[in-house]
Order: sequence, then C-alpha cells, then structure tokens
Amino acid sequence: MSGRLTVWGAAEMLTCFFNRTGDPPTSFWLALIRQVPPTPYMSGLEIDEPDNDDYARVEILNDSNEWTNASQPQVMSNELPVQFMTASSDWGLIGYWALCNADSGGFCYFVGDLESPLLVETGDQVVISEDDLSVALGPFFMAEEQ
Repeated sequence: MSGRLTVWGAAEMLTCFFNRTGDPPTSFWLALIRQVPPTPYMSGLEIDEPDNDDYARVEILNDSNEWTNASQPQVMSNELPVQFMTASSDWGLIGYWALCNADSGGFCYFVGDLESPLLVETGDQVVISEDDLSVALGPFFMAEEQ
C-alpha cells in the first residue's frame, strides 16, 4: 500500500526543510477512503471517507517507534499495526487511504491505494499490519543518456 506525496505535502516538506517556516508534524491521521480515488490536489475535506458516526481517522505518531525505513532510504513504512475502531455500521467498500494533518478536514500529506479493496461491514475492524502502509518519495528522475 505505497502512497504518493500530495502537492500540499510537498510544499510542507520543502518549507520545513529549506526555510524552516514550520516543524514536522507530531502526528499523522490515517483516513480510509471509499470509491473516489484521491488525487494529489485533494484536501482532507474532499476525500471520500465513510460518513458514519462510528468511523474516525486513526492517529499515528510521527516518531521512530511508528515509522521505519529499513529497506530503502526514500520509503518509510509503519512499524506497528494501525487499528481502526470496530464498525457498528456498514462503511462500504474501502479502496484508498490518506495521511492527513488533522483528525477531520485539514490537508492530505500522502494518498494511496489499498492492494485489495476492503468491504467493511458491521462488526469488522480494519487493521493495517506493520509494514503494510508505506510512503515514498520518487520515482527520481535520471538524466537521459546522450
């Protein structure tokens, strides 16, 4: 479930890294997205999340206990499982995800596809296993051979 950087996420990373106008976030909020594919231009208000009262984004702290880059330096993966609350109503078919800066609304840092869509019905609990959620920078561009 590799995600791609959004336009807003890229701007945040560049301003934090180059002119230090902000600090990295202390937490991310993982959102599940139904059937409308997220784009790199969507805000957290525009993504197609379940609108059920029993659905909520899950907070993931931004620290070395939660994230690792053991395989490739440009890829970060979740170190621990991410558990959503048990659905007490049907959330529908979930095909995508977003890492956001707030528990509702806000902006998306990264968006991605689930490897296989999940049908979440009453009594189901979505659990993203360790190393199943990854965010990547790239692909990187190489100069063409002359």
